[in-house]
Amino acid sequence: MASPVGTPAGLPTRMSADARRAQLIEVGWELLQSRPIHEMPLDEVAAAAGISRTLLFHYFPTKADFYLAVVATMGERLLRPPRIPAGAAPVERIRALVDGFVRLVERNRLSYTALVRGAGGGDQRVVDLIASTRDALVPRWLDAAGRENASALTRLALRGWLVGMEETVIAWDPQSVPRDELVNHLTASFLTELELAEGRH
Repeated sequence: MASPVGTPAGLPTRMSADARRAQLIEVGWELLQSRPIHEMPLDEVAAAAGISRTLLFHYFPTKADFYLAVVATMGERLLRPPRIPAGAAPVERIRALVDGFVRLVERNRLSYTALVRGAGGGDQRVVDLIASTRDALVPRWLDAAGRENASALTRLALRGWLVGMEETVIAWDPQSVPRDELVNHLTASFLTELELAEGRH
């Protein structure tokens, strides 16, 4: 492969600090396709980015800092709201959230699975960040359902339902269950869980 214009062969391309950090995080996310985050060698990350291990530590002082940045990026993507039609009814908004999550896992199935099942390799900061990301989803889903003032029980039940949905989608085989069938089932499941928690069933 030819070297970038103005960059001698064998030397890393000059990038801004923010751009380089973003590049390294993307490399880490891609490498999660093949292993849990705590088994990811930073030598491999640096090599894939075309920089030295020493330079990688300039941007992320420790392995834990790098892993945390990768997990934080995953959280931002998970919390990025999908497109919801203006004036949509609650059931349509919930279906849009379900569909958005299914598509996220579809695009990143191996890396997402390696991340959440590896639980950060025991790094408490990573474990806490994954948990806080899940916690942050609860008010978004309640808002979409028109239940902003939900009880503590409803919030707890929804938190558990979200973890169950995550496991269901990770285990999902598109060859045996069509996407629309899965999305419809999860949407109905959410609404049923909501009614049960509110004592309406």
